[in-house]
Amino acid sequence: MPPPPEARTHWRLIALLYSAGLLAALQYAKIPHMLPGLLGQTAMNSLQQAVALSVIGAAGLLAGTFAGALAQAVGLRRTLLLGMGVGVVGALMPLASGSYALLLLARWVESVAHMAMVVAVPTLILQYCAARDRSKAMALWSCYFTVTFIAAAALAPGVLALAGWQGFAVLHALLLLAVAGALSLQLPTAIAAGSGTAQAAAPRSVRSLLQAQRRLLVSAKLRAIPATFFGYTLLFVALVSVLPGLVTATPEAASQMAVALPCASLLGTVIAMFALGRGIAGTGLVRLSGLGLVLAGAGLVFLPAAGPLSQGVVLAAFVMLGSLPAGIISTLPALFPADHPDIALVNGGLVQFGNLGNFVGSPILASLLVRFGWPSVGLYMLAGALVVMLGLLFLQRYCLAAGQAKQG
Repeated sequence: MPPPPEARTHWRLIALLYSAGLLAALQYAKIPHMLPGLLGQTAMNSLQQAVALSVIGAAGLLAGTFAGALAQAVGLRRTLLLGMGVGVVGALMPLASGSYALLLLARWVESVAHMAMVVAVPTLILQYCAARDRSKAMALWSCYFTVTFIAAAALAPGVLALAGWQGFAVLHALLLLAVAGALSLQLPTAIAAGSGTAQAAAPRSVRSLLQAQRRLLVSAKLRAIPATFFGYTLLFVALVSVLPGLVTATPEAASQMAVALPCASLLGTVIAMFALGRGIAGTGLVRLSGLGLVLAGAGLVFLPAAGPLSQGVVLAAFVMLGSLPAGIISTLPALFPADHPDIALVNGGLVQFGNLGNFVGSPILASLLVRFGWPSVGLYMLAGALVVMLGLLFLQRYCLAAGQAKQG
């Protein structure tokens, strides 16, 4: 059984779980580095390349909440280990595929693994944290994507030089096997959210899975965290894709900015973890980050595109974007006890709403840039900050209600 709230935090186990999360994010981060080599094996036009890159996000958009509901039914430990096993298959499939259809199938296989892993991992992390450490652990989890993209960019030259694009596929599969083996030994077989009363209440039929999706959308408390997270993903992926080329004057400077932006985001997460450790509430972090993004967006509307002032504002905005998901996700333990059966459903909602933001953000911003030019970046940032602040109203209300219920 998971440790009770007053027990110590199992940091070694949490580090393994976090490693599994990094390997789930690698399913996104590796493809840009593998794609040039894959083009030599599999002919793809630009649209097909975009589909190969984004299909994992589309799958999460369609089935993220279902994955959370299924995790309740089959158990978190089993969901995670099965997901990692499927991930090994998906990672290796491109080695044998010579057609676009088989490559796309491999990406769909990886999408199944991705959803299973990112639903199970944060739910398990909560169960193996002492109450005092849960907000910090969720803040750490919030940056797993950023850490993976930075690590993939750092490792790519060496891996590609030694083993080509195939090296990424083999390395990913080997790491999945190693971490899954370690987790199978260290994770107890009985997990509260996958056994006992939680399992009995879990959805098991197609109809009940659809009802779980409806319940997430209807219940303001269940969707408060996913909906606020939607505002973050609406901003991050779209902005990190276009800003390096807009605020710099040369390709070399753009490449440097492409690395600096996720690093600034990671700095924001570190600051958020320090703040949470000092007792600042997650909702307070969301409020400060949202206000910072409002100021940054307003400034970018009037500043010129390229130049040190715009670059400074953009870097500051990405520090805020790094602290924002840490604040959002750290409210999860404030809203729900660690063994609450709906935590897996909320994490599935995070996958679904997060992928919705990833999916629609870039096309919206691209359309605005075509029509209105550089000022639309600031306006887009203001719009995303507004979505975050609207979500914050619900987060504050339910965190306050949960705190009053605990005191009562």
